[in-house]
Amino acid sequence: MNILGIKIDELSEVEVLTKIGEWLTAEGQRQIATVNPEFVVAAQSNSEFKNLLNRIALNTCDGFGLVLAARLFHRRRLPRVTGADLSGNLLKGKLPSAKIYLLGGAPGVAEAIRTKFVFNGIVGAEDGGKINADGKILEDNGAVIARINSSGANILLVAFGQVKQETWIAENLPWLPGIKVAIGVGGTFDFLTGRVPRAPEWMRSIGLEWLYRLIKEPKRFGRIWRATAVFSWLALKEKIKKII
Repeated sequence: MNILGIKIDELSEVEVLTKIGEWLTAEGQRQIATVNPEFVVAAQSNSEFKNLLNRIALNTCDGFGLVLAARLFHRRRLPRVTGADLSGNLLKGKLPSAKIYLLGGAPGVAEAIRTKFVFNGIVGAEDGGKINADGKILEDNGAVIARINSSGANILLVAFGQVKQETWIAENLPWLPGIKVAIGVGGTFDFLTGRVPRAPEWMRSIGLEWLYRLIKEPKRFGRIWRATAVFSWLALKEKIKKII
């Protein structure tokens, strides 16, 4: 499915986990992006990011706005697979063969996840340090890559925030031969540690997670505005263009 020029895969969470399990024993490396409306908005003015998203092996729907856009443009139900839910299931051992390395988040957050989850498949955790403006290398990139390679990980969860995490993965995955699947997970680490509370299930189910986050984190107003108002306006313009 295509939404505002971005490929979104119509897979359920169970199907995504099954696909990851298959990739762990297959040849090659795959990248997964957990795409939300803010990704789509960013891609409209960033052709490099847009092209990258459309080359990625699997783009899940991580945002209620995309669910609504799928109904608007395609009259189909798009399953929602969030970075938080997908990561949580992996860290709970849903794939016994997974060897997971956690990279990103604020200092100490990745390590906190490692101590919180009892799954012995978590083989490493670090924040990775500072990343450069274009998202391609970390301050100590070579050392980070060496630690991941020596960990024996086959799944890498990267939490640098949208654009940077996808760019870093695409740029550095070839230097991580043991990693079969790399996933950009945004603010997932904060949710998993409880550092940032997640909206109640009933609010998520009706698309009001953005409102909950705005109340809890008013400083996110700009991001929430882009993910709701700007995305909705772009979707509406595209729909009108198709009708005319």
